[in-house]
Amino acid sequence: MIKVLKTLILSLLASPMLFAQHSLDELINTARIHHPQQAQMALIKESTELKLKEISGAYLPQSTLGGQATWQSEVTSISIPLPGIDIQPPPQDQYKLTLDLQQNIWDGGLTAARKAQAKTDQVVQENSIATELIKVEEQVSQLFFGAIIADKQRTNANLLLDDLQARMKVVKAAVENGVATRPSLLDLRAKELELRQKMAEIDQMKKSVMESLSLLTGKTLDSNTPLSEDVFTSGSEGENNRPELAFLSAKQSSLLVGEQLIKAKNAPKLALFATGGYGRPGLNFLARDFSPYFIGGVSLKIPISHLYTGGQKTEIQQLQVAQKQLDAQKEGFLLATEIQKSKQENELERLRQLISGDDELIDIREQLIRTAETQLDNGVITSADYLVELNKLDQARQNKAIHEVQLLQTRQNIRLLLGQ
Repeated sequence: MIKVLKTLILSLLASPMLFAQHSLDELINTARIHHPQQAQMALIKESTELKLKEISGAYLPQSTLGGQATWQSEVTSISIPLPGIDIQPPPQDQYKLTLDLQQNIWDGGLTAARKAQAKTDQVVQENSIATELIKVEEQVSQLFFGAIIADKQRTNANLLLDDLQARMKVVKAAVENGVATRPSLLDLRAKELELRQKMAEIDQMKKSVMESLSLLTGKTLDSNTPLSEDVFTSGSEGENNRPELAFLSAKQSSLLVGEQLIKAKNAPKLALFATGGYGRPGLNFLARDFSPYFIGGVSLKIPISHLYTGGQKTEIQQLQVAQKQLDAQKEGFLLATEIQKSKQENELERLRQLISGDDELIDIREQLIRTAETQLDNGVITSADYLVELNKLDQARQNKAIHEVQLLQTRQNIRLLLGQ
């Protein structure tokens, strides 16, 4: 028997769930990783890598294989008679097969701008997803604090039940000895039943909350899973790291790259080209036989239409207007955040003062309930009088529990507000 008990104790001590506590930060990070949106991060990165690989192909020679067969109603001919020379006109059916090669020497920075655009697009998409994941953090936080308040309420209910059961034993003995009446015991019994109903309700709420947390995080969590409150700092300082700001900054970067792209499209382009072919006629348009031929050189293209249409200037002005709109959005977001932060900091101070008062009030209520217990045991007051004092103590404890959780939640609200 001793051996069995020893084995049981060792197995319990070895259980990681016995002492492991899950912090809010841990659950938030797990929920972010588990959320389907997170999978898009890898897909976005993969898509960008493929796009960059495609764009890099512009540095390689561009080749085109072409063929053509034609019939002409008229061909070039020389009708001037020359002594001893008979110049036959080329055939009316003509054929050619060509391979064209072009190697960019300078594309005006177009390829570099396209690469930069692909990278900034990736950052915009990633920050857009990060913005969506803030909602996941808020969900996890709400559920976490729901579980914490359930734990505190359960603890208070247990304390209340212990006090109540102790008094019921005394009153029951008094009823059996004819010192107290049965209704006094029934009052306490009714209160016990109400308390057990409340505890069952708390347990059900905790179960529901933990099931939701389990779905969000992908972890196996239940009502017995311990949660740690020791994850918060008082700091509401620090810069604003909200993903919305990073998203707006990424969009601004994308607009700057867009301006570079517009200028690059209208910049001079310099390239080498070569064409190798086989056909009839070749480069000698009077030849009647099939022959190979080759052409090579340098090409220069200078777009000039934007100089008189004003297209480039208009496009850049549109981007500049969009930049100013994003600046206004950032300023508005920062102002709204600062207002919310100020409200939350004031709420923190209010809750600290309430908790300080709660401690003092609970101390007084505990003294009063001890007095009421003695008076009830001695028949000075009725069970109804005792329950009035017990309910007041219970309410004071509940208020403190609520205020403590609200304090933690307010701190977390500030962290979420600043993206910390």
